[in-house]
Amino acid sequence: MYRLERSGLVPHVDSSAKPDEKELTGKPLIMKLGQSTLEVYIYPDSSARIADAKKLDRSKLIDAAAQQTIQRERTLIESANIIGLLTSLSSHQRERVSDALTAGAPQPDKPK
Repeated sequence: MYRLERSGLVPHVDSSAKPDEKELTGKPLIMKLGQSTLEVYIYPDSSARIADAKKLDRSKLIDAAAQQTIQRERTLIESANIIGLLTSLSSHQRERVSDALTAGAPQPDKPK
């Protein structure tokens, strides 16, 4: 959530929402980003994430850099120990969320 906020996005945790991907075993965190929804699944390590990602039906998902089709696929974002599934029609928002989630370790704030 920190990275999303630092990217200029305004995420709000949606505690009443249920995850769409019931077969994923990572700890889910569901956020609203304006009209869009982001499901983030957090894993203890990258090997657990890789094993769980094999359960996804990738025919219904696209990469953040790919152009969406008329089927309005969700965007799949994978990083070290997370899987992010973004439902958004905005290519700019898809890129910003992907960049925020796949960035390296957070950098310390600069001294004032």
